[in-house]
Amino acid sequence: MIDSKLSLKECISIEKHLYKGIGYKGKIHSYITQCEVGKIVQYMQALRKDEYYSNIKRTPWAKLMNLIFRRKHNRLGIKLGINIPINTFGKGLLIYHSQGIVVHKNARCGEFCKLHGLNCIGNKGIESGSRNTPTIGDNLDLGVGAVIIGGLVLGNNIKVGANTLVCHSFSENDITLVGVPARVLNNNN
Repeated sequence: MIDSKLSLKECISIEKHLYKGIGYKGKIHSYITQCEVGKIVQYMQALRKDEYYSNIKRTPWAKLMNLIFRRKHNRLGIKLGINIPINTFGKGLLIYHSQGIVVHKNARCGEFCKLHGLNCIGNKGIESGSRNTPTIGDNLDLGVGAVIIGGLVLGNNIKVGANTLVCHSFSENDITLVGVPARVLNNNN
């Protein structure tokens, strides 16, 4: 949870560095070329600033800034097809492709997660608290079209293959999940 200027700067710095690795060349280049990666970086920065201004003491200034960044977060999200609520991911979130990314507001994901597009992290249609949404460890790598639903727990360093449906807990670390429903393919060691 981002609740200080220091944690906000750290998170934005880490994520900007990650996006440079997949082609982000800066604001001017993104503006001129209208590249998808640049738009995703703008979305991520708006998400993180929305989190910060939502989590700090509610002064009139913070309320105004929260309104500005919540609007930017929502507008870019609609444009890109991404719906990630505040306080759901730790630092280091990397989105490779936009479109079709939906995350439930009660889902909790660790640090340095990767989303490849067309992903859903949510409940099974039962809206009664956070026990019906996933709790995910650090270093999740979620393939294209992969879905994680229900009140399950996933360990650290888990790779989920393309079009995999995860609907049961896998508390082991360092595994690869594939199939519908998901099964362990191998250990990542």
